[in-house]
Amino acid sequence: MTLTQLRILRELARQSFSISAAAAALNTSQPGVSRQLQQLERDLGTSLLIRRRNRVVALTDAGRAILKTAEQALTSVENIRAIAVEASGAPAHFTVATSHLHARYSLLSPIGAFARRHPAVRLHLVQAAPEAILAMVEAGEAEIGVSTETVRQHPDLAFLPGGTIARSLVLPHAHPLIRERRITLDAIARYPLVAYSFRARGGQIMEGAFQARGLTIDAVVSAMDADVVIAYIAAGLGIGIVPSMAVAADLPEGLTVIDVTRLFPDSRLTLSLRRGIYLRPHMADFIQAVAPAWTASAIQGGLGSQ
Repeated sequence: MTLTQLRILRELARQSFSISAAAAALNTSQPGVSRQLQQLERDLGTSLLIRRRNRVVALTDAGRAILKTAEQALTSVENIRAIAVEASGAPAHFTVATSHLHARYSLLSPIGAFARRHPAVRLHLVQAAPEAILAMVEAGEAEIGVSTETVRQHPDLAFLPGGTIARSLVLPHAHPLIRERRITLDAIARYPLVAYSFRARGGQIMEGAFQARGLTIDAVVSAMDADVVIAYIAAGLGIGIVPSMAVAADLPEGLTVIDVTRLFPDSRLTLSLRRGIYLRPHMADFIQAVAPAWTASAIQGGLGSQ
């Protein structure tokens, strides 16, 4: 049994049992992946994979148990490498996967403070959709993910909640809703809306709030990014709801904002990390810069809890 075989087993599971996708992710050949998996089963003396018509479709019970332990072993190996790199004094490279919203607004100030404290650390920001962010963290392609909280279960990840995300209604100065004494979802639903895409977590939260009241919105345009939503509101296509951080610094002329956070379920910035990962000092400092309530000991506890 080798680490290469365990990495292939892990990648096969991550790629929904597609041997071609696993081979591509590992930069190797499909026959090579198949041979390594067969050799692993021979070495262990048990079947790990359920095959149908020469296709892998699932793991056996033993395969699931072995994969869980293999993932822990591979994380330990990666931690050993991280400790060695840190001890060598080599420049640190640090990848954070996040959305456009958080890269543009939430992280701007914390990353500035982080860069001043760790000038030798090379920080790479990778923008991605919510599930892609978590997939990158799970795969070890990013050390930390920063997103709005997820609704799916990811048992291999630890989630550290940060600050609450406030929401604002953006509308023209002369819009009839300006005269409303108390804004409601029912009132907002009467007008054309420039909406957040349902692919974005913020869009899912907002659409869910309207649906819970039995309301259908007239979404004339939908977009993934807050600045795009605001631009189309400024162009006169409708009104919209965006995270307040997107309008705090720069609002186009002719628009105004009304806080509507109370109309939606609580929503928080959330950091994600792989459980059991070796927490290098600069990683802890980054987390504390983004979510100051997390002390180093609390972060360690969050990473180790199940």
